[in-house]
Amino acid sequence: MSTLTMDKQSRFKLGSKHGNTLRRKKNKSGRSLTGAGQIVVRTIMVLLTLSFVAVLGVGLLYGYRLVTSHPYFELKEIHVTGNDRLTYGNILKTGDVNLGLNCLEMNLSEVKEKLSANPWIQSVNVRREFPNKLRIGVTEKTPVFWIRQGDGLYFADAKGKVIAPMHPGEMTSLPILSIADNVEDGQAVLTGFLKRVGKRQAPFTQAETAWIKLTSAREIEFYLDGQDLTVRLSMDHWEIQLERLEIVWRDLMRRNEFKDAAIIAASGEKIWVKKRPAKGLGA
Repeated sequence: MSTLTMDKQSRFKLGSKHGNTLRRKKNKSGRSLTGAGQIVVRTIMVLLTLSFVAVLGVGLLYGYRLVTSHPYFELKEIHVTGNDRLTYGNILKTGDVNLGLNCLEMNLSEVKEKLSANPWIQSVNVRREFPNKLRIGVTEKTPVFWIRQGDGLYFADAKGKVIAPMHPGEMTSLPILSIADNVEDGQAVLTGFLKRVGKRQAPFTQAETAWIKLTSAREIEFYLDGQDLTVRLSMDHWEIQLERLEIVWRDLMRRNEFKDAAIIAASGEKIWVKKRPAKGLGA
């Protein structure tokens, strides 16, 4: 009985060991197949992703071409504001825009760049309103003077900077400005002087001025065409001298002697008046 039991136990153990071995082999085989399957699955997923991206790209391209050619987005209104010297047609031609263009396809940065290149435009804003409107707002430069350069006459701003040449037919009445080369602070003085005049802090207006000179002797010299009067102030003390000029101006008007003045000039702390020759007498 004892021997028989040992044999059964032995056979049992052998059977158990054999069964365990078969299971391990089966598991190893299963893992091997699973690894190969994962590679296949990954390859398929990559191919599907690439196919999806390709289809999406074609779809987007088709959609872009569709909306950029659809009449629903064609410009039907172009509004321009802020223009005075430049006409509506000038703005559209300069910006290279016109009715019928696709609102989506326009490059607003290019339109703004082209408009900004115009010498008369100081600043510009361009925006679109879907589906078919474009709005252009411009700020133009204001001409304050004429400046001679060579044989030509040019428009200039309040600082004396050239804007653009004057063409035949442009009959705007402006004073002629001349600034000596050695006057480094000429722009600052000119800006301050015009600011005072514009605020009515002078006995005359800019419209009455025929020409203004900033001379190498550091003087502001201007001629008032209506009064046939030349005025000179020192650039170094022009604010104080302008106030004194107004006092002398009112005094001459009060005494009815203003019409006899040919030149009013400031020298130091004094204002000098040179009368014009009496009629019928030599100079």
